[in-house]
Amino acid sequence: MTDALTDVLDSIRMRGSIFSRAELSAPWGFESGRRPEGMFHAVVHGRAWATLAEGGEPVEVGRGDIVLMPFGDNHLMTDAPGRPTRPLTSQSIVDERGMGHLVVEGGGAGTSLICGSVAFDEANPVLSMLPRLIHVQDDTGHLSGIVETIIDLIADEVDGHVAGSETIVTRLTDVLIVYSLRQYILALPETEVGWLAALRDPAIRDALGLIHRRPDRPWTAEQLASAVGMSRSSFFTRFRQTVGETPGDYFTRWRVYTATRLLREDQLSVAATAHRVGYRTEASFSNAFVRVMGIRPGAYKRAA
Repeated sequence: MTDALTDVLDSIRMRGSIFSRAELSAPWGFESGRRPEGMFHAVVHGRAWATLAEGGEPVEVGRGDIVLMPFGDNHLMTDAPGRPTRPLTSQSIVDERGMGHLVVEGGGAGTSLICGSVAFDEANPVLSMLPRLIHVQDDTGHLSGIVETIIDLIADEVDGHVAGSETIVTRLTDVLIVYSLRQYILALPETEVGWLAALRDPAIRDALGLIHRRPDRPWTAEQLASAVGMSRSSFFTRFRQTVGETPGDYFTRWRVYTATRLLREDQLSVAATAHRVGYRTEASFSNAFVRVMGIRPGAYKRAA
């Protein structure tokens, strides 16, 4: 599973940043508002409750915990469930670096948060499998000392105002998010279904690895089944049940996702990109790209 999970984490393109440092004493509550990028909160000390504004059970988070809203959903952060909230933007004081500082002195129990954003590459099919809210903690109620150390380092850099701190905070934030996603995937219950849960199935995991590493090959369900030692019918059924789509549909989406990276990051031409991801003609590549992305590859490249 380690190699397959490495493939998954390595495929996730993102950039994290910190937008606010919060020092709060109860009673307190703020509402994030809907954002175009993902959001997260890391608890430096104390406790808090996170709730999606559109509904859902409140989630308690403590020191070393991380709560991540990968799609930027509006949510509430409070010292207790049901506490009244105010918009986050109306409470933060922004300094010369663009960093928000939120201080609420209610006189009660104290909580310190680091609030950040993370911009994911939305074309990645992995992201569509994530829930709207991810709470990351281990079975003992808090993450390992390593993650607590990362949170403390971020807090020190944010508070220290030292030259170069912005770069360090960005790198640490990326590590924190990748670690959080890994912990979430590893902690999925046995009853979970979907793409990420498929990593527990050795045959399906190996098939996904083949697709990820060689998107240029014209994989068929028969070829993938043979490669992982299964009959075509058994493989097709198990793949669709665990991943949530057919091998062909997933293969097309992964090819197109790989193409978005080549167009955007490597600045390849549309024709060269089509060849790199295994399409014989630019026309067939363009048709697949439009089906998945809703835009022609040339227009995507210009916009990127």
